[in-house]
Amino acid sequence: MKKYFHALTIFILFLILTLPFTAVHARLEDLPRLQEESPTPQPSAPSPADIINAVNNIRLANGLNALAAHPALMEVAAEQASALAGTEGAVGHERPCGITLGQYLLMKGYPLWGDLSLDGYRSENWVAAGTTEEVMAFWSGDAEHLNTMLSPNRSDIGAAVAVSHQIYVVLETALKTPTNQHQSPAYAILTSIPVTQAACMGAATLNADGSISQYSIPIAVNTARPDGDVIHEVKYGQALWSIAIQYGTTIEQLKRLNNLTTDVIAPGWKLLVQKGATQPAPTSDVVTAQSTQTLVYPPTPTLASPPIATPVSNESTALAELGQNRLVIAALIISLSVLVAGIVGFGKKREE
Repeated sequence: MKKYFHALTIFILFLILTLPFTAVHARLEDLPRLQEESPTPQPSAPSPADIINAVNNIRLANGLNALAAHPALMEVAAEQASALAGTEGAVGHERPCGITLGQYLLMKGYPLWGDLSLDGYRSENWVAAGTTEEVMAFWSGDAEHLNTMLSPNRSDIGAAVAVSHQIYVVLETALKTPTNQHQSPAYAILTSIPVTQAACMGAATLNADGSISQYSIPIAVNTARPDGDVIHEVKYGQALWSIAIQYGTTIEQLKRLNNLTTDVIAPGWKLLVQKGATQPAPTSDVVTAQSTQTLVYPPTPTLASPPIATPVSNESTALAELGQNRLVIAALIISLSVLVAGIVGFGKKREE
């Protein structure tokens, strides 16, 4: 009788002690497999430096000089990339009032070399692409885009990247004068540009043949701040005349409020449109209020960040479970010991 109970007790203890360790080792063996199944990180959008380095690498590979990044070209590229992102590529190579790339570079202070009547030695590439490799493959696909990168008549470079629903990449290359000063014909061009802008912005001398662009970004009307001031931030393609019409004021009033001596404004400027305005009454109809607003650029959707969970490895979980199992095992051993002691005591009484 005693031998039977002792053998049964040993067998039960063996099962209890070995099963938890088997489960723990099985979980630990799963760790490498789970790590191998982790997703591969996606490549990020190219940076302006990536584009400049790629262009210079292909120039050096073709025996040409590397181009130096120039602030004016970087600024022009950034403005065009922003316009492309804001219009989903519709603006293309166009600039407000039909101003050419060469004229725009002169306006930015760049001493452009070459025949300025032909817009000088300058060129621009743009593309919607997600990686540097895709950008370079597209621009290497035809002679015109390739010439922007590989023309020997280039000394400076600028690049920019803007993101909306797509990634837009812009490249500018140009050749500056040997003296690093404007050519004499540049001053006549710089003098004529304000006249062109005035015609484009609503004066009576609008070009009848349509060669001057009338491209303009729609204007979102801002409401008054708590102090009564109405402030408008100028966007690419906007002009004083279009801002004045949208806000129900005049060009002269805008110029007076902002101490402007000309009609020329630039993206990023914050204009005081009105003083002492009354704030609109709050409305609960949010959908109606939003539907009547004209957006300057297609808004980029804001995605809520998912909650960040602290990862716990299977190994630590298994060890924690093992600690809990040991408590259960200890309780079972005590219970079995009491049970066996009772059975043995009962057997002794029967033998007496």
